[in-house]
Amino acid sequence: MTLTLKGRLLGLGSIIELASEDYTGRYVVLARGGFRTEKESSEVIPRYLVGPHPYGEAPDQETFPILDTEIESIVFEGYTDEKDQEFLDSLLDMMENGKPLAKRAEQFKASLTEIPEVEIEDLEEAEVKAKADPFYRLRQIKESKVDE
Repeated sequence: MTLTLKGRLLGLGSIIELASEDYTGRYVVLARGGFRTEKESSEVIPRYLVGPHPYGEAPDQETFPILDTEIESIVFEGYTDEKDQEFLDSLLDMMENGKPLAKRAEQFKASLTEIPEVEIEDLEEAEVKAKADPFYRLRQIKESKVDE
C-alpha cells in the first residue's frame, strides 16, 4: 500500500489560526510530520508542532501538536521548495517501510578550539585566589598567552 498525504504540508514558519475549545488565536508552525488515523489506511494527515505567535518556541510559552484538520485558517504560508517535497517523500516512505538505518556521525577530526596549556601554582593557593577573585583563572590563561 502506498501512503498519500491528504491535503498539503505547510512550510515551516507558517502562521495559522486555531479556534477550538482549548486553543484560539494565531500560532506559528515549528515542526511538521504526518499522522495515520488507522493503521490500515493509506491516507496520512499533516501534523504540526505549533507555538503561539509571535513567541514560537519560548521557555514560558506552550508548544503542542495539532492535526491539519484543526486549522481554522492560514494567515501566512511559510517558504517551501524542492527540499520540502524530498522531506515529505522521505517521511511517507519511513511511515510505510520503517526508519532506515542511520548513518554514523563522523567525529571531529580536530578540536574546534585550541585550549591553551596553563600552569597553575600550588592548587590550594590557586583555590584561595579564585575564591577572592572570580576572574583569577581567566587572568592566568591570558598571562600565559602573553608570555608565549
